[in-house]
Amino acid sequence: PVFICAGIAILGSRVVYGLTRQLSDARQMGSYRLEEKLGEGGMGEVWRARHQLLARPAAIKLIRAEAVGGTDLSLARTALARFEREAQATSMLGSPHTIEIYDFGVTESGSFYYVMELLDGMDFRTLVERHGTIPANRTVYLLGQVCHSLADAHATGLIHRDIKPANLF
Repeated sequence: PVFICAGIAILGSRVVYGLTRQLSDARQMGSYRLEEKLGEGGMGEVWRARHQLLARPAAIKLIRAEAVGGTDLSLARTALARFEREAQATSMLGSPHTIEIYDFGVTESGSFYYVMELLDGMDFRTLVERHGTIPANRTVYLLGQVCHSLADAHATGLIHRDIKPANLF
């Protein structure tokens, strides 16, 4: 019985170690380690991440493959080309009110991702939910920043198709 118990313990520890290793690998994306899920939407998820060598925090947006074509190879290629153009164009924007894009690519599972600046603060929706109506002068000031960012994007041919309080910081 002692040898059987020892064998089961060794086998169990190997299984647990293997599962822990798989979880660790799943939370790794290139040079970035995924730390915490920040949000989820219809197309994917946003994670807090940290660059392993630079120790710089970042946000990684994962866009699920099925959200942009799934198993249809031609749709996936078209979506990847579009995603690449948008990431490149966004990375060239110069407004101080626009996030910075650090990197983008495709995971082994076919999901698109981009690595961007991690913002400190809260989105407009949370701001209103926590503190109530924003005074008019503050609203004008904040919307002036939004307009500056959107004007920069529009000047390069980009159109943001999901402007809502939850997407404004």
